[in-house]
Amino acid sequence: MLNTILQFAHDESGSSTVEWVVMTAGSVAIGLTVMSYVSAGVESLSNDIRDMMSGFTIMTSFEEWQDFRAQGAAEVDPEAIEGQ
Repeated sequence: MLNTILQFAHDESGSSTVEWVVMTAGSVAIGLTVMSYVSAGVESLSNDIRDMMSGFTIMTSFEEWQDFRAQGAAEVDPEAIEGQ
């Protein structure tokens, strides 16, 4: 019986599994840590983009696009064109 216990204590066949479990847990911990630091910045940037794009008009037909272009052409400063 004592011999069986000593053989079990010296057996290293399961040690690679333990190493993989520890490395995987470490990788997951590093990933979660990075995510916690980066998420606030990403959220702030996405809110800034949302605020910037909230005033944009989406054209849903070609008629609206022609009206938009005509309005934009009417607002062009003639002095800016001459300076080019």
